[in-house]
Amino acid sequence: MCPRRRTGAWDTLHDMDDDMYADFITEVLAGGFAPPPPGRLSAEEIAAHVARNHEELIHITEAILSGDEAGYDNGPTLDPRELGRYVLAYRGLRGLADRLAVTVVTLRELVRRMDEHGSVAIPVRIHEGDLAVDGPMPWDEVLKLDEASHVRHHLDELRALRPN
Repeated sequence: MCPRRRTGAWDTLHDMDDDMYADFITEVLAGGFAPPPPGRLSAEEIAAHVARNHEELIHITEAILSGDEAGYDNGPTLDPRELGRYVLAYRGLRGLADRLAVTVVTLRELVRRMDEHGSVAIPVRIHEGDLAVDGPMPWDEVLKLDEASHVRHHLDELRALRPN
């Protein structure tokens, strides 16, 4: 059964088969998560982190497309206070799912415009889970990592918060 569609962005995502972003949003919308183990993110914080990270990816992609200098560090998107404010601003999982859908659609629209800009190497700092990057990296590779590794990792985290 398909979750209730809430935005045009969700409609665009939902129609794509085998889509990590759509799978993530579907999981967020399903709700019913257990509290996290000590020291781990809650489902709301995971969704907020991914959405907040997408906002940062959008900002940097726009800068690259404009020919501006850019650098990427995922550390600030994991700040617990910032995540708490973000969860409150979007009023929980449903609002976060809507925001995620909008950010994914925006990212995809920007990626279609990247052309040769995607090969621009920028300073990248990612330290999260098993993923560690600290140095220049082509921007299109960072964007590929988001779906192939980053969002998949957080989807697994969400699924692990399901009660047995």
